[in-house]
Amino acid sequence: MDYNDEVDCNLGATRGSGVQSETFGRLLKAGLSSVAACEGKTAPIVEDELGRQIGVAATSIQRYKAGHIPPETRTVAILAEAAVKRGHLNRDWLHAFLHAARYPTAERLLEQLCPPATPQARPARIYQNLPAPTYSQFVMRAQAYADVVDGLAQRSALVLIASLGGMGKTSLAREVAIRCLGDAGPVHFDAVVWVSDKDRPGSTTLPGLLDEIARTLDYPGFTQFEVEEKRREVEQLLRRQRVLLVVDNFETVADRGLLPWLLRLPEPSKALVTSREYSRAFRNNTFVLDLRGMSEAEAQELIAQRLRMLRIDALVRDPAELAPLVAATGGNPKAIEISLGCLKYEHRPFRQVIDDLYAARGELFEDLFSRCWALLDEAARRVLLAMPLFLDSAGGPALAATADVQGFAFDRAVERLTDLALLDAHQADLHSAPRYTLHPLVRAFAASRLGEQPDFEAAARERCMDWYRSLVAQVGYCWDDLTRLELLDSEQDTVHAVAQWTFEHHRYTDTLAMARGAGYYYYVRALWDKQPHINLLRAEAARHLGDLTDEIEALAYHVHMLSRQGNVAEAEAYLSRLDGMAAGVPLPPAVLYEYQYATALYWMARGHLDTAEAAWQRSLGLAAHLTPNQYVIARQWLATCLYQQGKLPEAAALFGESLQDATRLGLQRCIIFGMVRLAAIDLDRGNLDAALAALDDSQARAHQYQDRDNLAQIARLYARAHALRGDLTAARGALTTALDLFERLGMRRELAEARAELARLAAQHSATPDTPPGLPQPHAAARC
Repeated sequence: MDYNDEVDCNLGATRGSGVQSETFGRLLKAGLSSVAACEGKTAPIVEDELGRQIGVAATSIQRYKAGHIPPETRTVAILAEAAVKRGHLNRDWLHAFLHAARYPTAERLLEQLCPPATPQARPARIYQNLPAPTYSQFVMRAQAYADVVDGLAQRSALVLIASLGGMGKTSLAREVAIRCLGDAGPVHFDAVVWVSDKDRPGSTTLPGLLDEIARTLDYPGFTQFEVEEKRREVEQLLRRQRVLLVVDNFETVADRGLLPWLLRLPEPSKALVTSREYSRAFRNNTFVLDLRGMSEAEAQELIAQRLRMLRIDALVRDPAELAPLVAATGGNPKAIEISLGCLKYEHRPFRQVIDDLYAARGELFEDLFSRCWALLDEAARRVLLAMPLFLDSAGGPALAATADVQGFAFDRAVERLTDLALLDAHQADLHSAPRYTLHPLVRAFAASRLGEQPDFEAAARERCMDWYRSLVAQVGYCWDDLTRLELLDSEQDTVHAVAQWTFEHHRYTDTLAMARGAGYYYYVRALWDKQPHINLLRAEAARHLGDLTDEIEALAYHVHMLSRQGNVAEAEAYLSRLDGMAAGVPLPPAVLYEYQYATALYWMARGHLDTAEAAWQRSLGLAAHLTPNQYVIARQWLATCLYQQGKLPEAAALFGESLQDATRLGLQRCIIFGMVRLAAIDLDRGNLDAALAALDDSQARAHQYQDRDNLAQIARLYARAHALRGDLTAARGALTTALDLFERLGMRRELAEARAELARLAAQHSATPDTPPGLPQPHAAARC
């Protein structure tokens, strides 16, 4: 068909039924508007492009938008493909569009352009930070277990499990905690928060516990509050849900304020504490369990398990042969495990092993550890000595590098150490690599031995620093490949601890390397309790090195973070310091850009949009000569500032232009940012279908990259969209999701605005229940 034939057909384009043609026109308008928004073009340009592709004039496209349904199925298919592939509209839009166009093979084209995604039910999240078990199968200690459960069912705020070292307090507490999660448990808890003092004795404090509660319950923003405000907010969380707090190895806790707080824990939450010591401070509001050694039956079950794990069960013809082991160890589970490891490697008659245990009696573990040390080769000793250098657990590659034991030698060393119960290995799941931990008694022994070898310790720390510096260097500011963030997911706690250690030991160059390599990770993952801290570490390290430009850049990042969280007072203090440092100093363009970026965000947080716009303009001029990523970001923030001032045409043009570049460059966070803001503009203009399509797409991307900041903004815009459609239930649900995320991230300004919107929505519905309300102040709803 040539051009004139197509024109003739278009002149005869059908109107169809009034409702159907009107629906077709409305859907096509939304589709072409979405193309224009995503590609940063005007509607006439898009219409002209499609007209050339179809073979008609742009005026024909305008007739279609007015409700004239093209008689040619080819034309309908081209329009549909453009809206889906270029405008990112979803399957629901396509289905409605093809139905309105009376497309004859709608299902086939639907499957071709929008194949259905395989539905995957998202499991309900369980809030807990329990350590992985160090045992393959828990030996049920029925009486002790029942006593702990009974204590948790009482009105007492705290349950104490007290015993000598190695008796299984930690394993019992962990097993009770995991079984109490959910409705089917013996005592129901909604969440479990675990804190242990075993790896760094004396490091557990009340503020640290409050931070861990906030992180585990997924309120990382609370960690930035002052201590009293943080305590109040966390206590409210503990009143709103049943939380079990587990404090392990309490005997080494030095913070005297922690126990009184636990004893006054607000109901319905409870505390479960393990300790080698019982003090008079536990007398009030505490249920106490004195954990003794295993019974004969329990010990025999543990022995049978351990013999199978050691692959020496065939050597024991009669389990009764091992009955003296229970008596010799006093039923201590850890002593039993270590003794069986010695039995495997010492190659001595069992009676001699038992006699040695009886001879040790009062110094049981000292004797066992000495015997184990004699059974280790040089590689195994190095691996054991390296373990105390790790904060909590160690991954295999980091441990091997630190110990300087590689390949087969490392695997053999780990096998012997685990057989001797000196090293505990665990995996989160079948797809994850094993990580290694130490029992507190073993850690104390290994740390003591490490202190006797200062040369090895110094060299091992250097190797550890080298490994983590290399790891974070692979991540850095990975705006062009967010998958690299996954390298730090299992190591982020240790990375932060390594950065802190380097600073405390005046290794300032190493501190800078760690902060530069990990800072972006903490920002994107919304670990906002660590991100500001690591920026301050970097700033202080740079100050000690006399590196003014790096100090300014780090402080600019800190002001950026504080402004995003609405912490205006603290941001102002740091910005004042920053202004003084930067005055009269020639800064590199990249650092000057970050300084202007932070300044602009601060003025936006203050609501001084004219001043912020001027700062964004200066930042934009600098970004034009930096990386493509920085240029896109600067335009997007300038557009956001324009939008908040109500300058919709200028904001839309700038968002569209920057989104086009972000898409071309594959900048996923910028794509999400731009689509969300264009969706807000579409809502302002009444382009509801285009807005919902953009929100659907951006939400899927934000979930993929764990971009919770944008997920909160998306939920807030969904609430507006649902309200405009008159679906008040969906609007409230989306706004509640936004409120939850803003609260978790500590974004106070956005939280206050969203609460006000929810109140206005409820008031409007109450006053005029038959009128679909919209959320007022649309420009504020898209703040970021």
